[in-house]
Amino acid sequence: MRKLLALLLCLALLLALPVPAFADDGEPFALTVTVGDKATPVRALQDAYAGNLYLSLRDLSAALSGTEKQFRYNYMYSTQDGYSFFIHPGVEADNESAGGAYPAVSRVTMLALRRNKLYYDGQERKYYSYRDGSDLYLNLTDIELMLDVTAQTVSGTRVDFLCDRPFRPDPQTLRENGYFEAFNAIVLGDASNGKLLFTSQSSRSFPIASLTKLMTYLLVVEAVEDGEARMDEPVTVSKAVESLSESPDGILKLKAGMTLPLEELVTAMLLASSNESALAIAEHLAGSESAFVERMNARARELGLKSAEFYTVHGLPVYLGESVPVKHQNLMSASELFTLCGYILAHFPQITDLTSRQYAKLPSLNYTTANSNPMVFNLPGVTGLKTGNTNRAGFCLSVSMPVTVAGERHELVLILLGAESVDLRGQAAEILLRWARENYAG
Repeated sequence: MRKLLALLLCLALLLALPVPAFADDGEPFALTVTVGDKATPVRALQDAYAGNLYLSLRDLSAALSGTEKQFRYNYMYSTQDGYSFFIHPGVEADNESAGGAYPAVSRVTMLALRRNKLYYDGQERKYYSYRDGSDLYLNLTDIELMLDVTAQTVSGTRVDFLCDRPFRPDPQTLRENGYFEAFNAIVLGDASNGKLLFTSQSSRSFPIASLTKLMTYLLVVEAVEDGEARMDEPVTVSKAVESLSESPDGILKLKAGMTLPLEELVTAMLLASSNESALAIAEHLAGSESAFVERMNARARELGLKSAEFYTVHGLPVYLGESVPVKHQNLMSASELFTLCGYILAHFPQITDLTSRQYAKLPSLNYTTANSNPMVFNLPGVTGLKTGNTNRAGFCLSVSMPVTVAGERHELVLILLGAESVDLRGQAAEILLRWARENYAG
């Protein structure tokens, strides 16, 4: 009886605790969106910390109706594909899709953060969002990027939309405000002439996760160029590759003994960031992963990449067999990753034939892979290059985007290392690349 009473007391205490405005299993709250003199109630979520707002797109369509940033919101559902959400810019909201008055919330919504299928003006976008039934909640910064509009958070319950002001954050102001402290290192520059446009801790070595695969790719295409390999030659999957494929770090389901063309493995490695594909390539070209890693380090020294330290061909950490485990991660500085990307783009520009694709088919596996790089979905003109993350490396990204400078084609390259979150990585990349395109290109 005493145990039961104690249990009931604990439950009572838990129920008495205040409910946060939003957590992964939280609930919407009332937010006021103002546009000039117009004020509209909008459902919102607050994720992880104050000010990190997600707004209901259904409600926001009502709030912006009649302005130059108005849009119509609707969705489709099928048993095969689930929910798909659509933003039609410049179209007035209708009664069916608009939010209207904010209703009382009497339930926990059990929302989960994921990349829901979102289309803006018919083009797929890759923003992280929360779905509540047929409604979609999008991060406020992503809304500013998508609609190209400036929004100002006045308080925890009010956001002003300045529909006549495009979204143009200045990187130097963001630096002064501490925005880039959430990253290990950043380099943004013109790889065609080496001119740097923005840097942060660019010369210090950091873990690079799957950006490693850019060096793996370089050795592959150089082997093909030297006649040591062909893109159409078959690669046999080993037991080690199968084991990696079946691990939590696996992407494709590969079985020992099956064969795939080298070209398909390269595609899977670059777009899906397939670790097992990188391992299969290394074993095929060098006989073992360790032998291929030696080639990677030797090639890095030849290219003058002094900060580069490779232990694996895919970027996953490796543990030494000691009584106290020692974990090694591949390392490189952002400035030397910028150099490596520039070298690849100059000598093997065909990489962007792959990395600019949103999706690619792998016929041998009857499988279609999506590009893990959100920038090829969210920013027109982006041509690559690679994403990566581990617990220690954080979220990393290398992006290429050709621009015209003084009538000539130049390659902008952005390196982001160690972002605190995957959504922050995408937001910062889009902000910096837009700024560079508008202030450097002509």
